[in-house]
Amino acid sequence: MDEIPERLPNHSGSGRNGTNLKHFNESRIVPFFSSRLLYRNFLAFSLLVLFIGCGESEGPSSQPESPQELIINATEKQRIGAFNEAVEILNQALKLSPDSVEAYYRMGRVHDEADNRDEAIAAFKKALQIEPDNLKARLGLGDVYSKMTRNDLAVAEFLKAEAQRPDDTELLFKIALEYWYDQKLNESAKYYQKILAIEPDHVQSHLNLISVYEKLKNWDKAIEEIEISKRLGRETNNDQAIAIAKRKLAFIKGRMGMSEKDYKRKTQPPFD
Repeated sequence: MDEIPERLPNHSGSGRNGTNLKHFNESRIVPFFSSRLLYRNFLAFSLLVLFIGCGESEGPSSQPESPQELIINATEKQRIGAFNEAVEILNQALKLSPDSVEAYYRMGRVHDEADNRDEAIAAFKKALQIEPDNLKARLGLGDVYSKMTRNDLAVAEFLKAEAQRPDDTELLFKIALEYWYDQKLNESAKYYQKILAIEPDHVQSHLNLISVYEKLKNWDKAIEEIEISKRLGRETNNDQAIAIAKRKLAFIKGRMGMSEKDYKRKTQPPFD
C-alpha cells in the first residue's frame, strides 16, 4: 500500500525523489493502460469470432435435415406452384431415405400437378413397388391414367383400391365414371347402384344413371331415376337437379318413339 503515491502530479520530477516518482509513473501507469487496451481488443475479437461462428452454425441448422421435414417443405413448394424446387427437395429426401413411400407419393403428386404424366406414373409405381397396399399411391396412379383417358388402366387401379375400401362412395363413383367413359354401360350402372345401396339419396348417382339407362334404352329405368332425382331436388332445394331431370324427361319422351335411324337423322349431321 505505501508504494503507491497519492498525488502523482504534484512532483516536478527534479531531485532524487522527483526522479524516482517520474520513473515510477512510467513503469507502473503506462503498462496499466496498455493492458486495458489489449483486454478491450481481445474482448472485441472474441465477440467477433463468436458472432461469425454463430452465423455459420445457423446456416445448416436452418435447413431441414430429416426426410419428413424435406417432404413437408416440398409439399409447401408444390402448394405455391414451385414444382421444380419441390422435385429437387424430394430427390434430397430420397437420397437420405431411398425407400420412402411418402417421398415417392409426393413426387407423383407434384409431377401430376405439373402435367408430367410419365414421371408421375413412374413415381407412383415406385411407391407401390415398395408398399403394394399403399392406397394413396394406388389412387394417384389411377387419377393419372384417368387424365390420360386410359380408362381401362384407371379402372384397373381403382378396382384394386376397392378391395381395401369397398364402402368408399367416392371411390365407387370414380369406377362408375371410368366405366361410363369406356362405354361399359352395364358395369357403370352396377357401380352407381353400389353407391345407392350405401347412400340412397346420392343425387348425382341418380342423375348419372339416367344417362346410363338412356344409352341402354332402358326407358322405364331412366324415367324412374328422373322421378327420384326430381323428388330429391325438391327435398334438398336443389334447383339444378330438378332442371336436369326435367330436360332429361323431355328428351327421353321424344326419343322413346323414335327409331334409331330417325334418331341419328335428327342428332347427327347433315340435319334435316
